[in-house]
Amino acid sequence: MSEPKTSEPETIPAVADDPGPGWLPAILAATMLMAIVGFITCGVSTYFLFQKRGELAVRTLEGNLIPSIEQSRIEPDQKAGLVEILKEFSAEIERGNVENWQAAGVMQRLQRMPIYQWGELAAVQAFIESNWESEDRANAIKQISRLRRSVELEQATVFDVEDVLSPLHQVDDSAYGRSLIEPLPTDAVAEAVGRATTVANRSDVPDELFEAIRIDVLVEREIQKGIAEGSY
Repeated sequence: MSEPKTSEPETIPAVADDPGPGWLPAILAATMLMAIVGFITCGVSTYFLFQKRGELAVRTLEGNLIPSIEQSRIEPDQKAGLVEILKEFSAEIERGNVENWQAAGVMQRLQRMPIYQWGELAAVQAFIESNWESEDRANAIKQISRLRRSVELEQATVFDVEDVLSPLHQVDDSAYGRSLIEPLPTDAVAEAVGRATTVANRSDVPDELFEAIRIDVLVEREIQKGIAEGSY
């Protein structure tokens, strides 16, 4: 008789070691923590920055805007009025009579105004009055007055006026990094007048001559609006 077959013992497959989740959760947690810390830091920084808006406004006025006005081509009586108005506003901030949101609102409005460029427009108009023939002269002066009117109506900003004057600018090492070309080229002045016409038309300003507008009056108006209403 043959011997009975013995069954082979059942082999149990080895179970691979479970590596677990690894470093991924820790990395994700660290990333989230860093994002939260960054958000909080940004919020705190923004809070303190907002609390110093009055101080920043004073620095900008006294360190930048007023000195640039004093060196500008703005007519002397308007320049004196501007400096007095801005110095008084700065003093009111330092006395604590202007809140941070009011100071920020006024500064935003002033930054949109072509204050420095107002003197350059006056220089261009003086050139036209001295060098152009009567018919062309009258139309050019009218278009410049319409451009000023569009600023008065808050339809044009410093960016528009800077673009109008750009054909007349040359790069230099002045505070603004550019100045009017001396002497002014007639063809470039004609191009600037054409650009002024475009801005005035876009602002729906009637095609007529307007009385001269004083920049110190406009600045004082914007300061009062900024104090009453804040920014735009």
